Amino acid sequence: MGNQIAVDATIMDNVVLGDNVTIGKGALIYPNVVIGDNVFIGAYCIIGEPTMGYYKNTSNHIFAMTKVGKNSIIRANTTIYENVIIGESFQTGHHVTIRENTKIGKNCSVGTLSDLQGDIEIGDFVRLHSNVHIGQLTKIDDYVWIYPYVVTTNDPYPPMGNLVGSHICQFAQIATGATILPGKTIGENALVGAGSLVTKDVPPEIVVVGVPAKERGSVKDIKDDAGNNVYPWKDYLKQNRGYPWQTADMFDEGKV
Repeated sequence: MGNQIAVDATIMDNVVLGDNVTIGKGALIYPNVVIGDNVFIGAYCIIGEPTMGYYKNTSNHIFAMTKVGKNSIIRANTTIYENVIIGESFQTGHHVTIRENTKIGKNCSVGTLSDLQGDIEIGDFVRLHSNVHIGQLTKIDDYVWIYPYVVTTNDPYPPMGNLVGSHICQFAQIATGATILPGKTIGENALVGAGSLVTKDVPPEIVVVGVPAKERGSVKDIKDDAGNNVYPWKDYLKQNRGYPWQTADMFDEGKV
């Protein structure tokens, strides 16, 4: 199947398109962009948006490479800056911004109105819900869930600009409305409660809640209404959401 390009979309020089690519109405693709097979780019998206140097001297700007992996969906009004590398099976909501020098792994999603401020490293199978703000220099490992209105900050003494990123380790969950202060580490399988203010590192498998966030015990102590353990969530997630350790056979054989 051939590519479907809207008549008013703009594709500049030195753009590589895979097979079966759709580019919607009014989209703008800057130079040195590589788009994989089976990618959908919605209306009025901008891919490869230049950094500030371009606007100071448009004629001499050298565009850094931007890549969107195969089987991705970039929904309407999303802007992805130059020098962003995105793995396969990626999705955005609407009006997402992803700034320069960002690397995103495979099977990730970023929800509507989320803002990734650049110089960010995101692993595989990471889920960012809507209205999430990820500050510069944040590192997010594999299988992390971040819920709406979460903010990671990076300037210990604003507005000095001596930025320090936070590190969210694999399988951690950051619940709605939480704020993580600069340079903090959220340990593997940790859970940050809704509305919490994280002012110090969170150990692995620990629940923290409050302003400031305080330890409330182990995630292994949390049970659902039926008295069943629910965390660490990898061990108890029954729905097949395409994670590498989940297969139809596992469910049929009662292994999870």
